[in-house]
Amino acid sequence: MAEEVAEHLPALAGRRGLDAGLLLAALSVMPVDWQPPAVYEPERRESERRMAGRDPEDWPTVALALARALPIWSQDKDLEAAGLTLFTTGQLLDAIRDAGGEPA
Repeated sequence: MAEEVAEHLPALAGRRGLDAGLLLAALSVMPVDWQPPAVYEPERRESERRMAGRDPEDWPTVALALARALPIWSQDKDLEAAGLTLFTTGQLLDAIRDAGGEPA
């Protein structure tokens, strides 16, 4: 999954007018706990079933959320088909603001 994030980061940076190199550097030092396929592979069949009508390539994200019983942070509307809790970046930023993490 780290590779997919790094693959899409330059395009995202370009759309937002940000420095892709700086974002890649920030990603490399973020305390992300990347999970190996062995963690989410047991949920593959169920996640593929849930994503069959939308974007089957999203199965690893759904499988990891199922394996860890966690919500998903994504802007990808296809993931709504998985029936899991989905948070957008805007929702997370609003929650941080509302919790007092940033001035309104």
